[in-house]
Amino acid sequence: MRRVKWMMIIAAFLSCKFVLAQHSYSPYSAIGIGDLNDMSLSNNAAMGSVGIASPSVWHINNMNPALLVYNSLTVFEIGVEAENRTVSNSFNSVKVGSGGFKYLTFAFPIINGKWTSNIGLMPYSSVNYSFSAREDVPGTNVDALIDFEGSGGINQVYFSNGYRLTKELSVGLRMSYLFGLVESRNTTFLEGEGITQQFPTGVYEKTNYSSFDFGLGVSYSKRITDNDLLNFGAIYDLGGDINGKRSERLEVESSTGATVKGDTLIDRATGYYHLPTKLGIGFSWQKLNKLSIGIDIKRSFWNKTAGFTFDDPSLPGDSEEYRSTWTVGLGFEITPKYNDVNSYIKRIKYRLGLDFKQEPYVISGKTLNNFGINFGWSLPVKGVSAVNMAFKYGQRGATDGTLVKEQYFKFVLGATINDRWFVRRKYN
Repeated sequence: MRRVKWMMIIAAFLSCKFVLAQHSYSPYSAIGIGDLNDMSLSNNAAMGSVGIASPSVWHINNMNPALLVYNSLTVFEIGVEAENRTVSNSFNSVKVGSGGFKYLTFAFPIINGKWTSNIGLMPYSSVNYSFSAREDVPGTNVDALIDFEGSGGINQVYFSNGYRLTKELSVGLRMSYLFGLVESRNTTFLEGEGITQQFPTGVYEKTNYSSFDFGLGVSYSKRITDNDLLNFGAIYDLGGDINGKRSERLEVESSTGATVKGDTLIDRATGYYHLPTKLGIGFSWQKLNKLSIGIDIKRSFWNKTAGFTFDDPSLPGDSEEYRSTWTVGLGFEITPKYNDVNSYIKRIKYRLGLDFKQEPYVISGKTLNNFGINFGWSLPVKGVSAVNMAFKYGQRGATDGTLVKEQYFKFVLGATINDRWFVRRKYN
């Protein structure tokens, strides 16, 4: 009966309109396939997205599949994200709020303590932007006002497995299916001398993506004392091309304000976007059921011309420029007294983290970085489940010429449900 109750709760959660909302508004998501999301769950997010070498028996580890072997119980994790963002340049600033689905993942032991599998769904990237730009029309006293807007992104369904080779060493494999749709539209208005009545024109673009992605993980844990562990972890994502089909057409706004479809410029032409190869290492020290300190360092190897490229060389692809990047995270978790039956406050897991990330985009020769301060906690619920909260204040970019500055506050709300499933009854 308890399992049915949990399944009903999850089904109701996924049916909420809020879960389906677009999240992570940013003008920078207009580049490529949008803002890339990491694999962190709410407990990792509160620690600066640290987790490559941070095993947990109570949470699923999405960061390193080799650490799944620590999940001896069946575990559900589900989460949503909300954010408030201020975007500014040298002339103006705007505040926007957004939110949406963050993750749904399920892990279950195949051979307890030896082999655990994990199935999950979460966004791989998100596209959500709307902004305007003004350009001079050469040789005239007319300006072109161009409105840009876009939405969509890439989702991933993944299947991960962790397998323990020895008491101290485990390995993992993740296979992901990536799929999604990115839509964009730009509309041009003319302003200036001699402009009276006009019918704004624009270009609508739609790209469908699908492909597979693979990741590997390894974990080594050394017990120093009965309660102290030193952990090392490493991950490697293969990257490669994600296949796409792109269509483009002209659009004209009629006198009634309705959008009229125009000529088709490109009709489902095939191409690809190149995803980076990623390498990450992590170290952590754990005092069991008390304290954990971890650091992750990741490197993403981008092709300089990773943007969408058509298979037909006569078609112009995206002209974006990329760079290889570093990401560093430092996180702490402390539990005052995990088994204190008299104090609920002491059983809460408190977390704090810092993260620094180089963004891959090169805009007019300029690069940008992303820095965040993170904190959060897990509130224990009856049994061994928990409600998880993570908060982040971050800043990206600068009010420097073609760049914009983003200051944002994110909140991730997650739920962890631990239970023992698939156990044969000994007595009726």
